[in-house]
Order: sequence, then structure tokens, then C-alpha cells
Amino acid sequence: MTSIAQQLRAAGVTRVVGPQDPGYTEATAGFDTAVTIAPDLVVVADTVTDVASAVAVAADHGERLTVVGSGHGRLANVGGGIGIAMQRLESVEVDTGAGLARIGAGATWEPVLAATAPHGLAPLCGSAPGVGVVGYLLGGGLGPLARTYGFSTDRVRSIDIVTPADGPRTVTVDSDPDLFWALRGGKGGFGVVTAVTVELLPLTTVYGGGLYFDAADAIDVLTTFAHWSPALPESSTASIALLRLPARDALPEPIRGRIVVHLRFVSTDIPADAEHQLTTMRRAATPVLDTIGPLPYTKIGTVHGDPTGPMPVANGSKALAGLGEDTVRALLAVVGPATEAPLSSVEIRTLGGAVARPAAAPNAVGGRSSAHLLNVYAAPNPALGDADRLAAVRSALGSVVPWHAPTQLINFVGRGNDPDDVIGAWTPAENDRLDAVRSRSDPAGLLPFAGHGS
Repeated sequence: MTSIAQQLRAAGVTRVVGPQDPGYTEATAGFDTAVTIAPDLVVVADTVTDVASAVAVAADHGERLTVVGSGHGRLANVGGGIGIAMQRLESVEVDTGAGLARIGAGATWEPVLAATAPHGLAPLCGSAPGVGVVGYLLGGGLGPLARTYGFSTDRVRSIDIVTPADGPRTVTVDSDPDLFWALRGGKGGFGVVTAVTVELLPLTTVYGGGLYFDAADAIDVLTTFAHWSPALPESSTASIALLRLPARDALPEPIRGRIVVHLRFVSTDIPADAEHQLTTMRRAATPVLDTIGPLPYTKIGTVHGDPTGPMPVANGSKALAGLGEDTVRALLAVVGPATEAPLSSVEIRTLGGAVARPAAAPNAVGGRSSAHLLNVYAAPNPALGDADRLAAVRSALGSVVPWHAPTQLINFVGRGNDPDDVIGAWTPAENDRLDAVRSRSDPAGLLPFAGHGS
């Protein structure tokens, strides 16, 4: 790769590192330590020109390209070729008059929240603001206010991208409707995104938080949730999770080291109306901890409380066509408090509302018609190997086979899923259209997409 490194430097790229060079480990590190990213060379991009040069040189040599971002959601190890580390492209520009934010591909949602909040504006981010903006949006983006505002990628106005076929360009619904459709929900394989421009919401505060119930009440609480959550107004979004929590001092004492059922709730309604909606769940059982109340939008990540530090991730998901008492009982028989299932989180998100409606500018988001999403994690456990953790995830997903929906949500597909679940995030016709767009944007297949020949 010496000649390729020289060619990259001759093209003006100043930061090119190999496995033996300082900075390589930092450039290839990500959230999921179970997946190894080991390209032969890494371009640490400071500018869009660096990205364009890397894509052009890769095309000249027929080298595989790997985009390295925050490291969430990758499904397999990557070795060889040229990596492009995007972390330095982290600018956030807020246009308060237009209600827009232009966000560099290296940014997570946290700096976007910090930049927009002083203006009374907010991005439609996910439950974990430490996740990278671009990867989240390319897969659709299902956040804590999804039933109110839809998928986060529905709010994307334009995308700056470098494609092997055309180089740097800005894509909008008018400039290239097919590529714009594919980029918003099609996940990957089209080019290297360098920035996105998103609509902002006039939102500073929500009403939300969590109700934690004792494990003994799991069947009553989950069954009540199954009937209650689909009937919520679109102004409210809810999910529920069976959590096996560690005995860590950072956790509140009432839930520390316990198995609990955690209701997550976020509403844009006034407190009195939101509390009225919660009456049914409060009657299902007595919470051991209640954190629901007015919440600054900048603290939206506290509702789910997702892990933030790097860890080996073992997860998987299935979209569900329905959820009833029979579903709940089938699931709890495999993962419930009475079992030894080594699962840290078994979550059910209720969809519907704005999630189910097509975006104003059509996009490739899959799973819109699903009623719920089952999302399962097995936390690191010194007593268990990776294969055992993944087997536990697969058992949970397999327990609800009769209720599986036709298409999946690609951002939640993990290593515990079947390989076919990647292309199963779209219909056959949508997959054909996505492949056609990939072929035009990246005719040599420098950016292989999982499930499509990679």
C-alpha cells in the first residue's frame, strides 16, 4: 500500500496512517469493540477534499472503502482496503431563520443538541445522543418522539456526498430524487456522506422519563402496555424493557442490581394531559421508581439511559406485526425474570402514528407498517463467550416468530439477526431499486453493503 499512501499524500491528504503508525488505533476505534475495523490505510479526513481524494485514489486502484464513524451498528469485521475516518468532520451550523442545521459527518447528536438548544430548536435525534448523526439518519432513525414526528430521516433536506461515480455533490429531492430516496433509509453502499442538512423542531422541553416496576409485576405490566401503548395519541411515544441491571453505585438504589420492567415515555402534551395518559400504566402495578416529569430536550438521552462507553455489543431485533398477551407470555417464557437468560435489555418499542406515514419526500425507510419493534441486548459477561450471548439474543427473537412483521428496521439489525434480515429491511422491489442506485453511484462496488455481495 506504499504507492497508494504516496498517491494520497500527493493528492493533498495530510493524515494517512497505517497499522504501525501513531493514531491508527484511535482512527479505527468505535463503540462496538466486538467488531474489528482494520483497513490497510486510513485517511483521517480534515476536509471534504480529503474524502474526495481518498475516493478517487481508491477508484484508481480498485480498493475497498470503509467509512469509520462512531462505530455503532456494524455487523461484521472489516479488513484491508482504505478506511476514511470521519471524526474530524464534526461541524454544526445552525440557520435559525430557516430552522435548519448543517451537520458534519463526524458529529454525534450531542454537539447538535448543544448548538440548537440556545435558539429554542431541537434535532429529531435518537434515544442515545452519543450515536453518530449520519449513520443514524442513513438507516431511518427511530427516536423517543417517533410517533409524533416520524422517522428522523424524514426531516433531512439535503445530503452532501462523495460518490465514486460523480465525486462531491449535494443531493436533494430535486437534484437526484432516486439517490435522495435511497440515502434516507437505504443505509449504505452509495458513497461517502460528508454532511447532512436537517429540519429542526421548535422544541425545548418534553414531558417524560421512566416508570420502573418490580420483576414480579412483569406479566401484568407488559400485558397492560400491549393494550395501552397503541392507543396513545400521536403526541406521545412509549417503549418498555425488561432490564437486568448491575449492582453499580451509579444506578438509583431502588433499581440497583435488580430485574425491573422499565416503561419509557415521552410526550409533547402539557403535563396534565400526559399524566392522564399514564393513569392506566400506574394502575397496572406500583412503580419502585418514578422519574417522569418535565424534561429539557437536551436531556432526552436520560429517558432510555443507553450505555455510552465502548463495549462488545451482542444484539438483534425483529419488527412485530402485533403485540398481545399471547406474545408477552411467549416472550417471557424465554427471557422473563424466572429464566436464566443472560440478557441485559429486552425492549419493545411501539410504532404507529407518524412512523407509519410516508415522508413528504418519499424515502427508503423500511418497517413503517410494523406495529412494534422487539430489540434485544446481551451485555458483556465475563462468564459467557460471544457465541453464548448471541445465542441468547436469537432465542428471544425466535420466541415471537408468529408475530414477526414482513420487513425489519435496518438500524436495529444486529449480529444476533439472521443474515437475510439485512435485505429483509426492504421489499424485493425496494431492494432492486436500492441496488440500481448503488450500481449507478458506485459502479465498481468500492463500498460493499452488507447483504449485497460484501
